[in-house]
Amino acid sequence: MSSDHRTPAFDLTGPESVCELKAGNASIYVYPDAEQMGLATAINVASHQRRLFEEKGVCSIMVMAAPSAFAFYQAYQNLVFSSPALQKMLYDTHIFQFDEYALPAHHPVSFRFLLMDQFLAPIARFCDSRKIHLFQADGPDTERACHEYGEAILDAGPDLQIKGVGEDGHWGFHEPGIPLVGEPKFMRVKLGEANVAQQMRDHPKLFPAADLVPQYAYTANVPLFMRTQVLIEDNVPQPSKAFAVLAAYGNDVVKDRVPSSALKRHHNAVTRLTSAAAWALLEYRESGGVSSDMLRRLDASLSGAHQREIGQSVDVIRETLTELEITVVG
Repeated sequence: MSSDHRTPAFDLTGPESVCELKAGNASIYVYPDAEQMGLATAINVASHQRRLFEEKGVCSIMVMAAPSAFAFYQAYQNLVFSSPALQKMLYDTHIFQFDEYALPAHHPVSFRFLLMDQFLAPIARFCDSRKIHLFQADGPDTERACHEYGEAILDAGPDLQIKGVGEDGHWGFHEPGIPLVGEPKFMRVKLGEANVAQQMRDHPKLFPAADLVPQYAYTANVPLFMRTQVLIEDNVPQPSKAFAVLAAYGNDVVKDRVPSSALKRHHNAVTRLTSAAAWALLEYRESGGVSSDMLRRLDASLSGAHQREIGQSVDVIRETLTELEITVVG
């Protein structure tokens, strides 16, 4: 604690988790709510930023543009506002996005718009615009843009990453079934039905109907995500992600049916969950099997009883969990 009362200073300690688990190399922490989850990630990311600047004077971060990150955004912004040291480091931090639709940057559906509006705009005065690297998805040559953006990410490191998990286990827009091995790259993908449905739930005002969701997007692939050199933080606050959390972190198995399961192979992976997102994982770890009641509740969390009949996703849930070698007894 500083003895100068005019400029008090202290080292922050993140909120304590209510539960800790392991899956492969990933350390898993469960928190009562999204605010504590996001604060823990913000403090850890800022701490690694400081160490990287002490070691090499520069840092690079890949940041998801998604509601899963909103609690992190707010907590990190508050740290920046209160820390001149972090403000200085942020100016020399290279920031990259995960994925993007083929839309202009000013379009309200664009992830560039979301990232700027929700994360970067409040702290823009502490950033160097030359180090904010946004993917130009509406340019004349997107194939070349993908190649150059992927190379820029790799040239910068990346050092740190803040990710989320899709409802079907996707990572960025790396969809289930896309191989988890190969050349690290930024690429064009077609959105699957589950991903389209999630975009509608994440952005109901922007996507009130499925045909309004862009059918194609651009994304880093898992091999590129996994090239993150120092730390990957996974934030999953939503109850609708309970199935994906169980599939990704129920055990040590990695399959391309659940792309986020690959995180368990990273050398420094941290997954932070809310209790609402972790309930199925915790029940499975305690009981050793997925019961028929758990299947019903997982299906309800995915379907939304107000949208369609519960039961439509049970077979997909069962098949996915079985492929991930998670025991289904119900």
